[in-house]
Amino acid sequence: MKSIKHKVWLAIFGTTALAILAIWICQVVLLEESYLTEKKGEMLDDTQKAVSLINDKGILLATADLKELSANNNYCIEITDFSTGHSPQILSMQPIGSRNILDEDETLRTRIFQLLEQEQTEYVFSDSFPGQQNPQYYVGASWQTNGDKDYVVMVASELAPVREAVDTIRFQLIWISIGLLLIATVSSFVIARSLTRPVVQLSAAAQEIAKGNLNTYVPVDTKDELGQLGENFNMMSKEISKASALQRELIANISHDIRTPLTMIKGYAETMKDLTGDIKEKRDAQLDIIIDESDRLNGLVNDILDLSKLQAGQIVPEYSQFDLAQKLRDIIHRYDLLATNEGYQFTLTAPQQVLVYADEQKIEQVIYNLINNATNHTGPDKRVDVVLEDHPDHAIVKVIDTGAGIKKEYLPLIWDRYYKPYKKKDRKGMGTGLGLSIVKGILQVHHFNFGVTSTVGKGSIFWFEVKKGQVSE
Repeated sequence: MKSIKHKVWLAIFGTTALAILAIWICQVVLLEESYLTEKKGEMLDDTQKAVSLINDKGILLATADLKELSANNNYCIEITDFSTGHSPQILSMQPIGSRNILDEDETLRTRIFQLLEQEQTEYVFSDSFPGQQNPQYYVGASWQTNGDKDYVVMVASELAPVREAVDTIRFQLIWISIGLLLIATVSSFVIARSLTRPVVQLSAAAQEIAKGNLNTYVPVDTKDELGQLGENFNMMSKEISKASALQRELIANISHDIRTPLTMIKGYAETMKDLTGDIKEKRDAQLDIIIDESDRLNGLVNDILDLSKLQAGQIVPEYSQFDLAQKLRDIIHRYDLLATNEGYQFTLTAPQQVLVYADEQKIEQVIYNLINNATNHTGPDKRVDVVLEDHPDHAIVKVIDTGAGIKKEYLPLIWDRYYKPYKKKDRKGMGTGLGLSIVKGILQVHHFNFGVTSTVGKGSIFWFEVKKGQVSE
């Protein structure tokens, strides 16, 4: 398997090598051919330009323009006029100080005439000076015969020493290519290492987490995408560690809560069997304890099942319209025995009727859990107030206690399973530590708003909304 470092190095090095190859092809392989092709096209165009000048103005009147064309482009221009009726007249012009290419070879003019007669009336070809091998000049020729016009235009131009230039460029490119490849090798290695180092660190950290070392983090040295990935990984590691700790705490708490009633049930059952089974008064009291602990155990199991279903998305609200004010009155009435026996004060402030649209059974469970939570944590006055507010499109239920309150930094965490911001023993038989998590899950599947406000030393207000109309999913 090729590593990312190797792939990055190969990509950078390969791109540099391809760029160098393209430069070699353009500057060495194709330079001479491109120059000759371009020059040939220029010669043909300028030969046509000379012909046009002569056709428009005549040979004599076009002489000034032809000299300008010759001087501007370093051309040797020669016009052979056959229309005089006598021997051909030759008009020749060339830049001052330049060589007349047409005079370099005595057979050149003859060969040009032969080519024009055999091939076409226009022709451009390259040739070399006597004793030379590489092309050194281009000659463009055109034979015009139209009415009384009969003349040949020859435009010759010496070629630049492209072959020598190519040799020089080739020599320079050899060292440039070696230097670029060395730079590409070093720079690609450095870049690949800097890019892959965070990935390697992330991979090693992920393997550590897979081994169970959840307190594993990676150093974050940059602010780019890789740095952001490292920050996200550290955040994930922190959340996994937190979730693992909560899971261990949850298992420990559930184990403790299950073991306690089972121990009591077993203990009292053995006592009844061995000692008090025939004493009705003691037997009935012990049976009541066994029943209470069985109910507590059953409630814990039901809470665990409800929470598991909520987290798995298996609970779908069964919406119906019901009177929330009457529902609260019924629930508060069920706490009368607790108020009488233990001195709690439950008050309800609510309109006569408030019709809402929700799952009646689940909303009832939410209210019970919030009142039980308030009962567990209210102050010495044992006061729990329930308030129902009526709004145009929704109702708000508030459950108020007078307990110790919750610090601001703890408020987002109280909805977690078994989370307790302070050590306080729940009232016997009332708390499983899962109530607020169940409240959160039920209200979330309803898409209802909920929350808590608290003042340390004064108590807390838990609240939630219930819609009056049908809720859009």
